[in-house]
Amino acid sequence: GELPSVIILDNLHHVGSLGEVFNGFLSVKYQKCPYIIGTMNQATCSTTNLQLHHNFRWVLCANHMEPVKGFLGRYLRRKLVEAEVRTGIRNNDLNKIIDWVPKVWLHLNKFLETHSSSDVTIGPRLFLSCPMEISGSKVWFTDLWNYSIVPYLLEAVREGLQVYGKRAPWEDPTDWVLESYPWATAKDEDPSLLKIRPEDVGYDTQGVISTSSGVALKSKSSDSTNHMEPSTDPLVRPPKNVSADTA
Repeated sequence: GELPSVIILDNLHHVGSLGEVFNGFLSVKYQKCPYIIGTMNQATCSTTNLQLHHNFRWVLCANHMEPVKGFLGRYLRRKLVEAEVRTGIRNNDLNKIIDWVPKVWLHLNKFLETHSSSDVTIGPRLFLSCPMEISGSKVWFTDLWNYSIVPYLLEAVREGLQVYGKRAPWEDPTDWVLESYPWATAKDEDPSLLKIRPEDVGYDTQGVISTSSGVALKSKSSDSTNHMEPSTDPLVRPPKNVSADTA
């Protein structure tokens, strides 16, 4: 049969040798060879030969860069519009939730970059399943936070602290989530979101203070110990000056 014009290969980082995957395609005459679009988490050294001899080009799609950075917002907005067209109802509260979810994603990735690196940031796929319904989206986010996001943050930040050490004051991302929480709650209602304590990831807050330039160590001795008064013990009291009369 005829070859397709375009072939899309996903998750190529699971392949041991990219050369073996493309040998069949690369042996085809140039005029008939299809365009190949592949995706992978990160480029490997095995891609050099493909770039040099087979006109392969790699395009970086990082979470903090477009088109990935704005993808979640665009996807959820389109999903919301489709739901509104289907039901004929526009809900302002649901609009606020849909605007809020991408902000949570960006805030979490900023937290990961602060205490680890951009290599461990979260992709948008985790949030694509947000229901277009207020109560359902609340349950969805609570489960997502407690059972997926928090366990991943704990592991990623713990490893990041071991590799890079403490580079910034500790701020629990749960605090920001609760402050900007878009769902209406009663006064005595607890959103039931797990918190991330510094001791959970091995972040030692003892001896650390927040400064304008980052993190600094507290002095073990206080000002009072640096300026100790002379001892009142007569055995260690400095001797008085004694003058002797000369004959």
